[in-house]
Amino acid sequence: MKFCISYFGPEPIFHLRRDFILAMQYGLESLGHDVVLTGREIDLTRFNLVVGAYFLAREDLLRLSQIKVGLAHVNTEVISQDMLNFSPAKTDFLGAYLPALRAGHCIWEAVVDNLPEHERYGNRAHFLRWGWHPKLEDITHRIDKDLDFYFFGLMSDRRRAVVGALQQRGLVGIADHTCPYFLRNDRISRARVHLNIVQDEKYSHVNAFRICYLANNRCAIVSESESDPANYLEVARVVRKDDIADAVLELSRGGGWKDFGEDAYERFRRTPMTRCLEELLDHSFGAESGRALAGAAR
Repeated sequence: MKFCISYFGPEPIFHLRRDFILAMQYGLESLGHDVVLTGREIDLTRFNLVVGAYFLAREDLLRLSQIKVGLAHVNTEVISQDMLNFSPAKTDFLGAYLPALRAGHCIWEAVVDNLPEHERYGNRAHFLRWGWHPKLEDITHRIDKDLDFYFFGLMSDRRRAVVGALQQRGLVGIADHTCPYFLRNDRISRARVHLNIVQDEKYSHVNAFRICYLANNRCAIVSESESDPANYLEVARVVRKDDIADAVLELSRGGGWKDFGEDAYERFRRTPMTRCLEELLDHSFGAESGRALAGAAR
């Protein structure tokens, strides 16, 4: 099949979604598919995987729903209480985003906790699991690391408080709200331990965008406990918020971070992205539908 992966959000968030988009691209290409990337564009000659459509204005979302082209929305945000991310201001969920989701061939859902909500709406949704891919092993770790910890992600007050508590314990680290991926990757290479901190108590699901990329690159991860039906956190040391500093101290200053990162990598590698996508394509299209779509996209 010929695929186009498009992204409709702002550039800073594009950097945060870089690894996830590449995991889809590399996995599909390894399965023999032809994949191109675009920004805010739909390719009428390909099957389109649309990421971040909720950033569009209501009128643009409704127009997107009317386009007669092969399309699946890739949803990456929490769906709950007829809202996206618990915010009525995020997007017009019932009036525009939900109709757009339902107008596509199907939905590829990155947050497994959302599947009961899709079932409630009667959506054709399938879990898009993130797995290991060798082309995403792009961190060259420094032999002499100068950071005890590193965190990348949108900084909430809760996350700032956790990072501040680590610094008060004498730990040296950096937290990035948003930054270009190459700056982030340099900081990943410098840190012994990497953090997964809950953004807000209302967000209870695992942030796979952080966990999976780090595990794919042999990083030691300390994470808070979260809802984890996909078992992503098997690659992390899971602790309570009040115990994060102790866990970072033990791994970073105690020297266990390297072996922990290698073990995380071996665990993560047991689930290849190609296998995840093979199952997803089968669920989404089936053998007969897949052949029909492949023929239409040639």
